[in-house]
Amino acid sequence: MVRKTGKYYTTAVTAIVADSLARYLSEVAKLRRSWRLQRHLELWFRAEDASYRKTRLQPGIYRPRKSGLSKSVNKIQEIENDLYREFGRCATQLSQSDSNSINDDFESYFLMQHHGAPTRILDWSDGALIALHFAVGRKKLPPKSGSIIYVLDPHWLTKLLREDPDRKDALKRWKAFAKKHPNDYDEDDWERLYLPPEKDEINNKLLKTPATPMLWDLSHVTRRVAAQRSRFMIFGSDPLWLVKIKRERGSRLVSIVIPRGSINKIRRELRDAGITESVVYPDLDGLGRELKHVWELRR
Repeated sequence: MVRKTGKYYTTAVTAIVADSLARYLSEVAKLRRSWRLQRHLELWFRAEDASYRKTRLQPGIYRPRKSGLSKSVNKIQEIENDLYREFGRCATQLSQSDSNSINDDFESYFLMQHHGAPTRILDWSDGALIALHFAVGRKKLPPKSGSIIYVLDPHWLTKLLREDPDRKDALKRWKAFAKKHPNDYDEDDWERLYLPPEKDEINNKLLKTPATPMLWDLSHVTRRVAAQRSRFMIFGSDPLWLVKIKRERGSRLVSIVIPRGSINKIRRELRDAGITESVVYPDLDGLGRELKHVWELRR
């Protein structure tokens, strides 16, 4: 079991294990109480397959091959920018309904992530049951692995980032750059440092991507983003930043293990609670997958 020390959970012994819907919600409630989080403040949740331990808490474009990252971070960012520009060039003709979002730099970046392209964005949800569905809903029958749900206090992390020397340095650098280009950039628009950098920006000391991530509260640009209660974290230049933060004593980033043998039981419990594929993915694809789940259970 995880031992509670003071007002924090520590991971010095073993991870929290939840083998049922009720146990999972109970453990989430314990974390909220131990962190003394006010009732109106949300937690963030992220589900990952338990077999993906080498790539845990890393966005798609940073996930290494078995032997580790095959390219430098600078090269990865150069490739990401090429993908970002190609997405912006081609996306408008492919989806007229998203054309306004594609014309916005950040919303285009999130749409790129939303439609499966690799980015530095890590998806979260402020819905505990939504994350639990992600943890169990797509597993093959019988499941070959368990899942892990990461629980984060984003308010704690926001304060941590605000005081981080790297964040302060990024703000200082951006202001210096904006002063040199007063007609083109605003001093308060420092978040632009997290967009995929152009090739000539990667080695610019004033424009280098911060090492720390940024939490981003994006408007719900698609129906699916709204249904999944999506929250977003844009990584900086350190692929392992979140992994390292999780290891620190007093960290408010904790993992809950969903055992492989409990996957089917929890899927049934979630269905009884009204959390199904067509609810999480409110489109025909989601409905089709939901009916396929029913078929797998009945055949």
